[in-house]
Amino acid sequence: MANDGPVIERLTNLTFALLGTDRPRDYDWVQTRVSEYKGREKSAFHRQLSRDVQTIRRAGVPARMENGLVWVDKDAYVLPPIEFTDEEATVLGLAGDLGRERSLGAFARSGWTKLAASGATRSFDSPVLASVDNDVMRLDAETVKNVTACVRGRKRMVFDYEPAPAADTQRREMDPWGIVALNNRAYVVGWDVERGAERAFRAMRVSNIRTTASREFHEATRPLSEVVEDILRGPVTDARVRVAPEASFELESRGTRAGDALEFTGVERDWLVRTVASAAPHVRGIEPADVRGDVVALLTKTQEAGNER
Repeated sequence: MANDGPVIERLTNLTFALLGTDRPRDYDWVQTRVSEYKGREKSAFHRQLSRDVQTIRRAGVPARMENGLVWVDKDAYVLPPIEFTDEEATVLGLAGDLGRERSLGAFARSGWTKLAASGATRSFDSPVLASVDNDVMRLDAETVKNVTACVRGRKRMVFDYEPAPAADTQRREMDPWGIVALNNRAYVVGWDVERGAERAFRAMRVSNIRTTASREFHEATRPLSEVVEDILRGPVTDARVRVAPEASFELESRGTRAGDALEFTGVERDWLVRTVASAAPHVRGIEPADVRGDVVALLTKTQEAGNER
């Protein structure tokens, strides 16, 4: 092993010399260009060169030696240039900017560097793509790596979760299904073991991920984006609200007008309660009773808070 250095240097220099020429070269040309061959007796040089050509061929370099000539078959060695449309190259270039403030940026930048080295170019002539300040730009690579490892291995995981900046950290247990980006935020989605239900956790607030010894794993039964949308949307409801036309643009845009009332099907309950409460002076009736009760409770709470001031 101690003598490997000179051998590797000779093989490397031979490879570069052959790659650097545009046509087959004779033995004398090789001996004058590769210093490690200089001064050798001609027959000894020819034998050594033949062995070296076979060695670099085994290493994957398509070198050839025939009729007193030596060369590398570049068509079999050089990869064709990678071509992208202007839009594709711009998006790939933008990807290289993602996460520049966190460790995930190293992955993005290294990927673009390799593509650029292969011949891809980034166009700056197309319309500018806005770089949105979102979770994807700030995600920690370690979190992504650990979550995806659990997903691939179908492993139950435990992790620390910070529900809010000032809240106490919680220990949660989940069968993870993936990471979903929605509305500039990223969520770890899966089956919450403690709650016994689907849950989505803000990925930025997940840390200290480790696997458990459990062999049980709940599989996803529907698209993950649908899971996240339903969780963020919260409970939904059907309702009928008697309200004057044009009293609330928000209500009109989500409901179906039927005479003096708007009918709602499968709308977010919280949104409906808050929006109806904001249009209270123009509302003459609310069904069902539980939605009406929530609207009244919200208005009462708001009034009490105002009186305390």
